[in-house]
Amino acid sequence: MDLFMRFSLPTEESTRKLGRALAKHCPGSPFLVTLSGDLGAGKSHLVRAFLKKLGVKDAIPSPTYTLCETYQVNKKVTISHLDLYRLADPEELDFLGFRDILAGQGVLVEWPERAGAVLPVPDLEIHLIWQDPGRLCAIEAATPLGEAWLSPLNPERLV
Repeated sequence: MDLFMRFSLPTEESTRKLGRALAKHCPGSPFLVTLSGDLGAGKSHLVRAFLKKLGVKDAIPSPTYTLCETYQVNKKVTISHLDLYRLADPEELDFLGFRDILAGQGVLVEWPERAGAVLPVPDLEIHLIWQDPGRLCAIEAATPLGEAWLSPLNPERLV
């Protein structure tokens, strides 16, 4: 069932373009997207473009220190952006109310490997890696919702 696409992101603008394209085809909530990659690979950059395209007008800080930032996109859609880089143990997610966060809203998780087995299968898995110039982004859809979300995207049109 998995659908897989690879995107070349030679510039910051191409990363923003991908974020906007993902927002354009966003199926609404609930959804779960994980973002993996080294520090500075562009995860938060992609998330900012995604959220702005969905209509978030406020500043969109990285949740590196707060662990979770939540945005009310409209009356029906809430999206939480989590950065688990500083998470010492997956059990800490219980203190954040992680199970409640997953219920009924959009969830974007950076550093998902730090969540261990607590994290369910995401709709989309986004992997960003450095590539000269810029970055390479691989996206895998692991659910039917993720496939419907990813299938309209065209990697050649984003460069």
